[in-house]
Amino acid sequence: MQLSRTRLICRAHNRFNPSIALWQHFVQPGSPGPRDRRQLSTATEAAQDGASSSSKGDNTQARDAQAREVVTDNAAEPPNAEAKQLPVRRMTTVKGRWLSSKVEVSIAKNKHLKRTTPTPSNVEDQDQLVIAKDAFAKSQDYEGVVVRPIVVGKVRESALPWCVNMEGEPTMTGMDRLQSEIERFYKYTQPDRYETAARKHLIEQVQRQVKQFLPKYNTEVFGSERTGIAMPLSDIDFRLVLKSQPLDPAQVPKFPPDTKERKKGTRLLSKLYWRIFNKNGAYLLAAIRHARYPLVAAQDRKSGLDVQVVLSNDTSISRVTMQEYMEKIPYLRELYWVVKTMFDTRGLSDVFRGGFGSYSLFMMVVASIKHAPKPPRDSARALLHFLDFWGNFDTTKHGVSIEPAHLFDKAKHPVLTDTQRARLQSGETKPLPPYMLSLRDPADETNDLGRKGIAIKHVQATFRDLHKNLLLDIKFNKRASILCPLVGTSYMLQLERRRKLQNYGREWVEREQKDLAQLAKEVREGGWQSVVDAVDEEVLKDSVEEDVEENTLKMMEEEEARLRVAKEERDREWKRLAEVQTRRLKEEAQNTSILDHDDAMSSILGMGMPAVEDPQTSKDSVDGQGDEAKKA
Repeated sequence: MQLSRTRLICRAHNRFNPSIALWQHFVQPGSPGPRDRRQLSTATEAAQDGASSSSKGDNTQARDAQAREVVTDNAAEPPNAEAKQLPVRRMTTVKGRWLSSKVEVSIAKNKHLKRTTPTPSNVEDQDQLVIAKDAFAKSQDYEGVVVRPIVVGKVRESALPWCVNMEGEPTMTGMDRLQSEIERFYKYTQPDRYETAARKHLIEQVQRQVKQFLPKYNTEVFGSERTGIAMPLSDIDFRLVLKSQPLDPAQVPKFPPDTKERKKGTRLLSKLYWRIFNKNGAYLLAAIRHARYPLVAAQDRKSGLDVQVVLSNDTSISRVTMQEYMEKIPYLRELYWVVKTMFDTRGLSDVFRGGFGSYSLFMMVVASIKHAPKPPRDSARALLHFLDFWGNFDTTKHGVSIEPAHLFDKAKHPVLTDTQRARLQSGETKPLPPYMLSLRDPADETNDLGRKGIAIKHVQATFRDLHKNLLLDIKFNKRASILCPLVGTSYMLQLERRRKLQNYGREWVEREQKDLAQLAKEVREGGWQSVVDAVDEEVLKDSVEEDVEENTLKMMEEEEARLRVAKEERDREWKRLAEVQTRRLKEEAQNTSILDHDDAMSSILGMGMPAVEDPQTSKDSVDGQGDEAKKA
């Protein structure tokens, strides 16, 4: 009969429970206690397994004597030497299987949390975005909520790569720490050598494949990759351009394609979709989207980057405008990266789900700086002003203009094209809800950058919450990372994707280095003839490179001419907008002056004073008021 064992009751998975301590102090050492009984049971099973052939004829007393002998040997010899030989029985506790070390307990806890905790932690907030989109479709209002960031895994704030060590800088203020963390975050987020190589290789791959199936079109990179604000995991946007298309941006239409051109473009994209992105095993999640400008989107399998081929118009004017803003505002790029990451980690940067795209976010940052009472000196103060400006901005009454910088009445002066205005007046389209943001594009006065941002109320609620908490963190200066509530979860969200991209870029860099080393080895070991052949190949290569260099210089000259024309067109547009604003302000001032004069005359008549004046005096008075109105 097998001896019974005592059940462990300690909830900390510790075998040295109180019953053992009491037994060691009050019970005779020779008598078997709870711990000895467990060892006795285990040793008995070991002895039985070791002598299974001869134990069938033994009685219970012999087995007990053999077990006590083994236990005595255990007490005489070092415990580690005997424990390695005896089989250990897995003990169970109230909380499950007993674990012998704290490391195993920690691993088991993490596995249990990973198994029971869902990966996306902002499911409710994502449902709120769906509610906002449904309300927009029904022209109804909705309540803005604070959107929490997506959390995948956990990391200590002090372990974030942009965190400032408080022990090394004990006298640093909260505002200085925020500024330092923004600079370190910008440095950490910049693409490294291998990530840049991976993006460059993917661009060459897509351009080569598109050229193979559409030889009449050039594939031009545009968007964030062209303007220099692309992050390591940003999408790569391509634009299909006819080789016969004029280079002058003033001659290229600014508006979206009509129905006929859209059908033609959709056929081209379908051709690319079926021949390159769908059947090719190098891409995943390929799809055609019928947006304002039709596009085909896919994800590269090896690098994990998203690519888009768009049938859009020329964006030279927008690119020139962004580059000039980045030259005038030194900290604009690092501030934009913080804001862009803040939107990405909360799922608010997807235009198809009611968020704001990269260009709209960039112009929102510029607008907050241009409308500041005093221009912020650094990115930390600019970030605080950005959250406060847009979090408390009244989107129901005013629209925002960047060039020139002023607020306008969005009901009287809506930002629309002539076609959209005609459809709105005829009733073919519904007006936008009053809570929608109206942000005039400085590169195109008819483009409203806020008309797609359905989640603007969620964005404003999130900004107010972040601004309040950020002020408290700066004031008390006790948090390990002040920037963590804004962009902290991006570290775990992007860690695996950046590692995959770096491995892909490292593979290509090592392959190029290996090819160069092989060529050098062949030149060294091939003798004179190989050197001659290498020289001939080098001469041929130089001639080819000269042709390539000539074509590159020609393309650079064409690009410079295009940008120069785009800048001139943009400057003319800004000047015209400034004149329109000045004329409108003068008219409003004149109307206000006339209304004030009429009110004054009404009060004079009500008091019983004579209303008849000398004609010459009246004329001089009116002329004087007109001059004052013009001066105003």
